[in-house]
Amino acid sequence: MKTEYGSQLEVVVSEGKISVSDASLLQPDIYASNGVLHTVSSLLVPPGALQLTPEKYLLALNCTSFVSLIHSVNLTHLINDTKTHYTILAPRDDVLSIVQQYGLPKQGSNELKKMLEYHFLPGKWTPKKLVDGMLLESVLQEPGLDDGRQVMQVEVNDDDEKEDVSSRHIRFGGAGIIGDPSE
Repeated sequence: MKTEYGSQLEVVVSEGKISVSDASLLQPDIYASNGVLHTVSSLLVPPGALQLTPEKYLLALNCTSFVSLIHSVNLTHLINDTKTHYTILAPRDDVLSIVQQYGLPKQGSNELKKMLEYHFLPGKWTPKKLVDGMLLESVLQEPGLDDGRQVMQVEVNDDDEKEDVSSRHIRFGGAGIIGDPSE
């Protein structure tokens, strides 16, 4: 059977028992004014519904204000698409609260949208791939650049005594990284 949301439920009748996908039918045919209700033994979760998205990671990493700003300018496709790879430069709530004291563009504004697009770099840019002085394109496209993408300079300062990549000090557009990157 097809659900309202387009996913499929498998209904199986066997030995007088009815199952719906992975749940057992507990009480069938409860009539209501707008239809019929059937109770089942467990929650029916469509495939992929619990898939981790960049948005869920950002929320777990205490970047809720950043996510809220993204929603205000309709850029949610950047944090909910699990097929396209981005390197996201996401400020945590504590960092963003300091920045907000100095003023941010108004929620929902085109200026805020541009600022947020600058925080998304197409591709997976792991610390191993970064080289001092390289320029990485952001998602932000500017008319002044003939609709080209705005670039961001990367600064990498290695600890000469260690070969370990985790000892690298990395800055994007002058802003340093706090903590380890999450993939």
